[in-house]
Amino acid sequence: MPLSLGEQQRFTNPLLDLDVPDPDAIALSTGGFALVASSFDREPGLPLWRSDDLMTWRPVGFAGGHRPDAPHDGGVWAPSIREHDGHLYLTWGDPDLGVFVTESEHLAGPWSEPRLVLAGRGLIDPCPYWDETGRAWIVHGYARSRAGFANRIDVFEVDRRLSLPLSGSRTVIDGDRIPGCSVLEGPKIYSRDGELWIFAPAGGVATGWQYAFRAPAWAGPWEHRIVLDQGSTPVNGPHQGAWVVGADGEEWFLHFQAKGALGRVLHLQPLSWAEDGWPLIGDPETPGAPVASWPTPRGGTTMPPPSPAGDGFAADELSAAWHTRGAGRSALVPVVGGGRIRLAGHPDGALLRPLDGAHRTIEVRVLRTDGAAAAFVVSDARVRELRLDPEGRTAIVTHEPDGMRTEHLTDSAAGARLGLRVQGTEAAFTLDGEALGEPFLLEGRRWTGTEWGLAARGDGTVTFGPVEVSA
Repeated sequence: MPLSLGEQQRFTNPLLDLDVPDPDAIALSTGGFALVASSFDREPGLPLWRSDDLMTWRPVGFAGGHRPDAPHDGGVWAPSIREHDGHLYLTWGDPDLGVFVTESEHLAGPWSEPRLVLAGRGLIDPCPYWDETGRAWIVHGYARSRAGFANRIDVFEVDRRLSLPLSGSRTVIDGDRIPGCSVLEGPKIYSRDGELWIFAPAGGVATGWQYAFRAPAWAGPWEHRIVLDQGSTPVNGPHQGAWVVGADGEEWFLHFQAKGALGRVLHLQPLSWAEDGWPLIGDPETPGAPVASWPTPRGGTTMPPPSPAGDGFAADELSAAWHTRGAGRSALVPVVGGGRIRLAGHPDGALLRPLDGAHRTIEVRVLRTDGAAAAFVVSDARVRELRLDPEGRTAIVTHEPDGMRTEHLTDSAAGARLGLRVQGTEAAFTLDGEALGEPFLLEGRRWTGTEWGLAARGDGTVTFGPVEVSA
């Protein structure tokens, strides 16, 4: 006998308590679900996850899209993922260049070279749609910082392979005409029962809410309703996500919550439909309020989704959890395997991972320093590094706007463990398990949360052992 609603196992939000900005997701025709998130100036760009049950998400790699000269607030913004005619498509907006597309037959790739479909400053957050005749369209928003205006959603027609625009871009929803609407962006386009539906966030990253818009055709008329907002819950900024259909027709909405230095974490909300045809997201007793806990999706794991742990470096390829910043990925080719990773010295490049909100202590053992200094890196509004040079001297190096500030600390024996300990938004470096230097506050960057990682500084190499993470 199946479990009743009250007897079902429950999950707790957030599903992923690490930085997953601007998530979009789909159910794959081959089974399971795919998710993509913004990568901004991080390399290689367009991080991808896969799940069999909407509960446990694992990174599967990157689709690319990185622009080496992207500013820290530019690059890949709010991508969408869609499947059509046996191809997966990722679309995103580079606020300085325009709308880009890449495609693949498989989530793990290979993905095509990014192509610029529509050029223009300020074009962001594109999402494609194919109608029942096969005609294709892309909806998008605008970045005020580049376009000089925002708070509206436009659409243009494009060929079926999303390569060539067939029309100019025209406005379908003007947020300035909606009382109280601001920062309307991130549209995701769907259809249901013969109507067009656009799910779009508004109000800003940390304080926003989620709209649903519907119309019988592009020309409208478009109706709207707020379908998710913080209300009296502690889940601020609940918006910018994806409507997906799970096992046995269960419907869900994936979205982010802004958590400051920890970035934008991933939540899952139940979704149903009211008699008047509008979606009900979150708590049925208080429609539009995000739930903290809910019965697990059918077919889902009965255990809480595991948090990402460290890295044992057992495989001969770098885990898909890592990305780079500060140098081209080709400049940071690690030698991985056998429980260790060797990095060549680079003046500013580092391998980085988002800081998990559930993790409180991260440690890595320095196995060997051949000329270069080992560095444990914390990257947010500024970059801080705990360095261990080949002579065993330790120092904390802080990259300030006007240059580097170095605090020499102590000497250490070979095989030292470098690490970070986090309590809320306060952190401190550790050496062999003991706090080192003054504590500091984690701030996050403008669009991303705090990240930690590994690097080698100077001429030579550094060999690290496994990274261990504990709550």
